[in-house]
Amino acid sequence: MKLRSHLLLLTLGTILPLLVFAFIALGDVPTAPMPTGLGTPAITMTAGFIVALIAALILAAALGQRIARPISALAAAARALAAGKRPELPDGGGVDELREVSQALADAATAVRAREDALRAADRTKDEFLAMLSHELRNPLGALAAAAEVLNHVPSKEATEVVVRQVGHMSRLIEDLLDVSRVTRGKISLSRRPLDIAAAAVKVEKEWRVSGRLAHHSVAIEAPARVWVQADEARVEQIVSNLLGNAVKYTPSGGHITVSVKRGRNHALLQVRDTGVGMTPELAARVFDLFVQGERTLDRGAGGLGIGLTLVKRLAELHGGTAFAASAGPGQGSQFTVVLPAIEEPSQTLPEAARDRPKQRHSILLIEDSDDARRSLAAALKLDGHEVYAAADGKAGLAAVAVTKPEVAVIDIGLPGMDGYQVAQTIRDMPSNESMVLIALTGYGQPEAVRRAREAGFDEHVLKPIAPEQLMRLIDVACAAKARRAGGRPSA
Repeated sequence: MKLRSHLLLLTLGTILPLLVFAFIALGDVPTAPMPTGLGTPAITMTAGFIVALIAALILAAALGQRIARPISALAAAARALAAGKRPELPDGGGVDELREVSQALADAATAVRAREDALRAADRTKDEFLAMLSHELRNPLGALAAAAEVLNHVPSKEATEVVVRQVGHMSRLIEDLLDVSRVTRGKISLSRRPLDIAAAAVKVEKEWRVSGRLAHHSVAIEAPARVWVQADEARVEQIVSNLLGNAVKYTPSGGHITVSVKRGRNHALLQVRDTGVGMTPELAARVFDLFVQGERTLDRGAGGLGIGLTLVKRLAELHGGTAFAASAGPGQGSQFTVVLPAIEEPSQTLPEAARDRPKQRHSILLIEDSDDARRSLAAALKLDGHEVYAAADGKAGLAAVAVTKPEVAVIDIGLPGMDGYQVAQTIRDMPSNESMVLIALTGYGQPEAVRRAREAGFDEHVLKPIAPEQLMRLIDVACAAKARRAGGRPSA
């Protein structure tokens, strides 16, 4: 029954007996003048009025209690919910509105409990991730410290290899963290072109084999024909690499891994199967969630932060595809599948860069306030045959520009005093420096930072850390593009 009906019944229950009594009493009033003393009719009228009043009060109290009791219970339930306790909810006392309020509180309590469970799970995931991150960073840092101590005393090829290997490992960790942040916020851009996904898979497998990362596993490629997609080559290779890395982590030494590429009716299928530890159905359903990992031994020998598969699915979705996982169960191996929209084979593929093109040499100014970063990067560039100048801050860098007239300036953004944006703007304001290639080398990767770099006059924006060989390739490409825009030829 509606609350409005209860209130109406309460009102009628209070007034109606009085009206009835008044009507009866007035009907019994004699027309002749009454005597001055109180007689039987007056006593009867008074008694009836009292009885009617008592009945009305009893009825009003009963109806009021029927409404007030569940309201009090609802108030207590609300206080319990606010205190984080499980509320005891009334049935509403037969009042529809109170039942609706009770149901709403029940739904709120369920939602609060679900949110609390999610927060506790997220807190556990955060703690596990921080523990993983600490482990994954401490191990290479320890190896680097030991190798540096050895190199401080004697030249050592083995120590040098340790440094190169561990720096590469840490760079991959940082790149994965940066990528997953960009992807989850939708702040990543794709450079799409027709791409043979089979060739990309073969390329990644070959790179892994040459690096020795597949030394303990048997890996087969099943790519009988070319399968074309419109995709970002670097990101597709990242998908293949992450899937291959996941298979290596969870497949014991001697296990078998198969990478296959197939063409469906309107889609391309990239599958990576392994004979590893497998997954439960519950894990398979959430294995692409951020920071989710399968069971690992305490030593965490294979490494990883639990973000590689998240990147796989998000990158696939950015290409208009998806990813899913399957397993027959623990110990039965796993299969990961990426589905991308397929295209017809292009009539003309893009010409590959000439592999025998002569090595280009450039005059390069490096403006970096970190002594270690500046010296090590300058040394690497010099070893590659470039003429390198260095400056520790913006003012010194501008003075070096005026004297050396470099072809390329690699400028850190977070410089003391005069930041990299101001340095670039000042260089661009000098007419004689219009042809200079400016590269922003920075730890700031937000879209706002990229926009500011473009506005300041930078030709390229790259994130730290960057391997010297990657920077050298970028310098070659940027100089060639600058020369084409100017109608000239790249320097040789």
